Amino acid sequence: MSGFWWLAATASSEQEIKRSRFLCTLWPINSLEQGQAIIQQQKQQHSSAAHVCSAMLLAPGTTGQPAASSDDGEPSGTAGRPMLAVLQGSGLVGVCATVVRYYGGVQLGTGGLVRAYSDAVRQALLQAERRFQPELRWAEVTLSYPAYETMQRQWGKQWLIERYEFQALVQLTLAIPKLQQAEFEDDLMRYSDRQASLMWLQRQEP
Repeated sequence: MSGFWWLAATASSEQEIKRSRFLCTLWPINSLEQGQAIIQQQKQQHSSAAHVCSAMLLAPGTTGQPAASSDDGEPSGTAGRPMLAVLQGSGLVGVCATVVRYYGGVQLGTGGLVRAYSDAVRQALLQAERRFQPELRWAEVTLSYPAYETMQRQWGKQWLIERYEFQALVQLTLAIPKLQQAEFEDDLMRYSDRQASLMWLQRQEP
């Protein structure tokens, strides 16, 4: 089935390497802006930490930049990019990973840093609860009240309605699983009249 695996809830891990503590947390996100807010909150919460490194990954096809990472002062390429590579290999989307490092006084070297930050994310992923979300198609639909009642009986357990507007006609903003798009169009034509309209939107969300 077409769709994506999302993080169902936050997950975390902690490890100590040569007296440095690495605290990793995975957060479900819907946008890079949401992830940036989380990163800033972590920096405030752990103001005495040496670094708060991060990586974020959104679903394919997301409008705008789909991924981002930050070394936050660690040598270039030793933290954020390795963290992002682990996320990309995990099968998850819509996730922000933060790794807070409390420095223990012993240098790890570039190879040691790459392993430490990568392993921190891998350990948190072992604790992660996942949920599958079918790929959705969003639409604006207008139809008569009788047609709406019939479609509600047919599709009430399969569509996700974001907006209702009940006037002379019923206007809806809704989403259905992408694989059922043709079936939905057929049913709408079958149960509706000339007043019905359907417009598919260029929109992707969890």
